[in-house]
Amino acid sequence: MAPLSPHLQIYRPFLTMIFSISSRIGVIAFAFSIPFFAIWLGSANTLPQLNVILTMFINFLPVKLIFIFWFFIFNHHLLNGLKYFLWSFAIGMEIKNVYLTTYIILALNVIMTLTFTWMVF
Repeated sequence: MAPLSPHLQIYRPFLTMIFSISSRIGVIAFAFSIPFFAIWLGSANTLPQLNVILTMFINFLPVKLIFIFWFFIFNHHLLNGLKYFLWSFAIGMEIKNVYLTTYIILALNVIMTLTFTWMVF
């Protein structure tokens, strides 16, 4: 049987490929966390005692670090989505602009995540 993704075996990884693959993997991980996030936000009005317990849980250092990583994944997927939105109008599809927008996305994601980390701590 032929491999499902021969391009992953033939080409060496480059930045845009890594961004595309990690965005797809990240959104799967992000999707599994949505129910917890919805319960935490929804419990603010309906079950205040549960909200207090969940907020105390979120304030533990390991959970904060997971939350920061979650935010990084969210930003990564969001900013890549904006890039793909521009591509749907054939904007920025020259290889020079593709790498430029990829580096801009990386820089913005780091800045946004560092800002979020500063706000969390």
